[in-house]
Amino acid sequence: MVPVEIKNSGQNRAFYQVDIRVQGPGGFDATVHIDTDTVGIYPGGSWPVEPTASDPGKAVPEHPHVSIERVARRESRG
Repeated sequence: MVPVEIKNSGQNRAFYQVDIRVQGPGGFDATVHIDTDTVGIYPGGSWPVEPTASDPGKAVPEHPHVSIERVARRESRG
């Protein structure tokens, strides 16, 4: 599991789509997708999640390299 917290520092409720890449020894390479489209995040609020990264047939690395690959933010209309 990869602990992630998305924080909305904007003025309006917003929806986020985030791709996080997890890599490690032995060729472990997985991308997890987080989507807050169901509820959105209110200004000043945060959304803690712990998505599970897996790569079939590969051992989960003890000390993975984690990077944010993409963040898309869409503000609520209303």
